[in-house]
Amino acid sequence: MHILILASASSVAEEMQVTLGDVADRYTVVAAWSDAISSLEHDRPDLILIERGALTRMELAILSDLAKPGRWPPLLLVDAPAADARDGVMVTRRFVQSVPQYYRIGELRIDTRRKRAGLGGRWVALPPIQYRLLLALAERAGEVIACQQLLRLVWGYDAGEIEARELVKVHIRQIRRRLGLDPEEHPYIRSVRGFGYVLAPPDED
Repeated sequence: MHILILASASSVAEEMQVTLGDVADRYTVVAAWSDAISSLEHDRPDLILIERGALTRMELAILSDLAKPGRWPPLLLVDAPAADARDGVMVTRRFVQSVPQYYRIGELRIDTRRKRAGLGGRWVALPPIQYRLLLALAERAGEVIACQQLLRLVWGYDAGEIEARELVKVHIRQIRRRLGLDPEEHPYIRSVRGFGYVLAPPDED
């Protein structure tokens, strides 16, 4: 599991890592909100752990919107660890351990620990954009997601319907090719004309 920690000081971040122990195999530590945003553009973590004191009031105000399912990785807002905060430590550990590390849709698998996807016995490491796009679909498997919404979730900006549709279509085609998802034999990622895309097992109507 990869955890991104946003903390006001390196000592606080180190204490968080010690507290969490072996629940994660990789940590990325940043000290500012802007650094967290920049880091997300290159490497999507499985969880974002934020020290409450590291955010301004404005940043705290927009946190609830970012925490909506599918938009960002799971977010956990915590106070700086204290020596006697055992209950808080246990809650944090349980939350981290509950974050999905493995998605399975039919025979399609997504391993969030190693940032890879596979069909059958073959694993493929997808480029970051394609991995995030596939993960966005997997997090809401069975639900049709509009291309403009996928653009916001994966690329982080808004665009017109035509631009969003063309950009998403190109990357969906590349994902299918890399994973061997033949639209006829393995129709996992389906285009719903006029609406968007849905990720579902081939035998699901």
